[in-house]
Amino acid sequence: MFMKEIMRKNIFVKFPAICVIAIVGLAAALNACNKSKTAAPLNEATNETLRKASGTPLLQNTEITSVVTIANLRTSADGSTTKVMFCQNEQILNVANSADINTLKDAFAKNHAVQITFDPWHAAVSHVALASAEDQAYFNNKEVVGNAGTAMRIEATTSAEAIDHAADMGVLNLTTDTLTNVIPDFNTAQLMFDYIAHQCCQLAGPYAIDHCISFQYCEDGCYARAHKMCMIINSKYHYGTQKVFSFANAGIDELCVKAEKWNGCCINWWYHVAPLVTIKTATGPRAYVFAPAMFDQPVLLSTWLHAQTNPACVPSGDVPHVSMINIQPTASYSPSGGSGYSFDTDPLYVNTNSTLVSYRHLVSCP
Repeated sequence: MFMKEIMRKNIFVKFPAICVIAIVGLAAALNACNKSKTAAPLNEATNETLRKASGTPLLQNTEITSVVTIANLRTSADGSTTKVMFCQNEQILNVANSADINTLKDAFAKNHAVQITFDPWHAAVSHVALASAEDQAYFNNKEVVGNAGTAMRIEATTSAEAIDHAADMGVLNLTTDTLTNVIPDFNTAQLMFDYIAHQCCQLAGPYAIDHCISFQYCEDGCYARAHKMCMIINSKYHYGTQKVFSFANAGIDELCVKAEKWNGCCINWWYHVAPLVTIKTATGPRAYVFAPAMFDQPVLLSTWLHAQTNPACVPSGDVPHVSMINIQPTASYSPSGGSGYSFDTDPLYVNTNSTLVSYRHLVSCP
C-alpha cells in the first residue's frame, strides 16, 4: 500500500496506489516563457499594475482581467477548444472562441504576453488580446531565476516512503545560521500551522499579519499564500523552509483536486506550490507540507501530492497525475514557464500582498 491512512480532525486520506520518482536531468529545454532575461528588471512596484485589479479586492462571480504569459497550450483533438496554462495562474483554463485560440497560439509562438478576461469558477476564458507595449516590456525585462533545486519526474513504482524521507530525498532543510532547519516534533509544527490557518480571510479577524491569507479561494493564489506562509515560519518561528512545486506539465496530465474544506467542488491546476518543512519523527526527519487550503494539519509530502490526483475530479479524456515536482528555495515564487525549471521571485512581497488583497473576498465552490 502507498501508505497508512492518515486521520486527524476532518482529514481521512487513503493511498491505494504506488508511485515512483525518477530524478530528471535538468538539461531540458525551457519553453517560451522560460527564456533567460539579461536586461535590468523594471521597478518591482510596476507589477502592481499587472496583478489582478492592482491589489483591489475582487468580487465573487465577477470575471477577472489579468496580464499574463503563456506556459503551455493543449488543443482538443477536433480543435474546438484549447486548454491554456498561464505562468501567473495555477488554474487550467478553457478557451472555445477560435479568434482567441489563434491569438493565444500566436502569442505563445512569439513569447508575447496577453491580457485575458476569464471566469475562474467555470475555468473559462472569455476574451484574449495581446498585452500593451508597456506590459510586454515588464515581462521582457523581468529577472528569471533558474535554480535547479531538486527536480523529479513522478512515475509509478516506488513507495511513498521514498518521497517522505527527507534525508534520502535530499530535501532536508539547509538554510542559514539564523534559522533552525528541523522542527523538533509534530506538535510544534501544528502550533505554527494553526497560527497560520487562523489568518484565513474567511475568518472575521483581527489578523496578526498585514494581509489575511486567502485559503478559502483555491482556484488560484497558491504562490502568494506559500510566500506569506514561509515568511511567517521564517520570521516569527525561525524555522527553515523550502517550497515544493507540483506540476501537471506532460501530455494530458492535470492536477485534479476536490476542495473538501470549501463545499467540495472540483478544481484543476497545472501547478501548485506550498511550504515544505522538515519535521523530526521517531523514524527520522520527514518532509511535510503546510497547506491550510486543503488540510487541517501539516501533511506528509506524499499525502499532499496524492490529494492532487483525485479521480472524482478528472476532466474527460485527461489523466489525474503529478508529472513532476521541483523542490525550490523559499525565494522562488511562481513558475516562469511550463517546464518547471525556472521561477520568478517576489523579494519585496509586492506580488504577494497584491494577490492576497485581490482574493480576500473570493471563495471556492460558491
